[in-house]
Amino acid sequence: MIICPKCGKENQDHYKFCLGCGNELPREARGGVRPTPSGASAPAGPRPAAVTPFVSGQSSPALVPAPFAPPAAAPVAAPVAAPVATSAAPAGPVSGAPGGIGYPSVCPQCGSSNPRSNRFCITCGFDMSTAVATASAVATAGAASPLGAPPPAVAAPAAPAAPAAPAAPAAIERARLVLVRPDGSEGPTYSLHDGENRVGRDAGGVFGSDTYLSPHHATFTVSGALINIRDEGSLNGVYVRIERQVPVDLQHGDVFRIGQEILRYESLPAVTPQPDGTERLGASADGLVGRVSLVTGRDSVGNAFPMPTAGIYLGRERGDILFPEDGYVSGLHCQLIVSGHRVSLLDVGSSNGTYVRLRGPRALNNGDFLLLGQQLFRLQHV
Repeated sequence: MIICPKCGKENQDHYKFCLGCGNELPREARGGVRPTPSGASAPAGPRPAAVTPFVSGQSSPALVPAPFAPPAAAPVAAPVAAPVATSAAPAGPVSGAPGGIGYPSVCPQCGSSNPRSNRFCITCGFDMSTAVATASAVATAGAASPLGAPPPAVAAPAAPAAPAAPAAPAAIERARLVLVRPDGSEGPTYSLHDGENRVGRDAGGVFGSDTYLSPHHATFTVSGALINIRDEGSLNGVYVRIERQVPVDLQHGDVFRIGQEILRYESLPAVTPQPDGTERLGASADGLVGRVSLVTGRDSVGNAFPMPTAGIYLGRERGDILFPEDGYVSGLHCQLIVSGHRVSLLDVGSSNGTYVRLRGPRALNNGDFLLLGQQLFRLQHV
């Protein structure tokens, strides 16, 4: 018998690998030589009993077996790597096998015959449990896919997607409204594209926080280089700045603005007696063509100033009508001119300009200034 130096299991003399752990057995032990405690080789076979020296008091020498020393550890050869992972569970138990587990009787690696209780091949040391795990995996796969089962269905190729509709061309910016701050610097801008462009509080952005703007205040209609503006019935109107030293005709009820002052021009019709000859009481209108009233609300006015045929001047320091508390009004701001039956408004070179409220749609030019709510914008073509 050969005793495995690794696990102590007894093996027959012709075994090359231990049945207990698969360790390669010492070659000298397989050749009939048993290792001794000192490491020297000794002939295999029954060990002779060691004779102890005679001790006084004993009737006869005693034969005491020499203590057995385990053989020196021999180099251990690594077992051959198994072709299949050993983590799989072995196949079903075989009757008569130790622990209820049976192993192949023929080594799959070297073809040597082995008892079914051997886990490791006695010739090459192959781990028989890996062959059991392989057989178990094949059996499981066969049960999952029985012979004759139809092959898995192959999904039909997807129909080609319909071509996407061409994207709409991006809107082209034709012009923009540039915010002019009170100090004259430029602020945010609002782009104007071909077609209608609605502005007001609902447009958000630069218009969203101005409570003097109506939700839909005005509409800009753009067609290439042509730009028109239309007031959409807003509460506070749309004002366009007139050119300096260029008179603009006024009609009865027209509204204009200088600084923070909103003024309305009203013509005075000739007073004629009633059919029965009765005349209306009141101030004489001789030499007057109209009046200028300070607008304080949608349907209310404050002070009214008569306008003679010689015309009048308006300003902060000089003129016939003064607004000394309004710092946005120039010293001499504008003039109302009477020429026959026509009345015109003329900006005489003010710093902040004179603005007329729109009566209807109007064409705009590059560089025009507009008052929308409490904000001043300059139109800029791109």
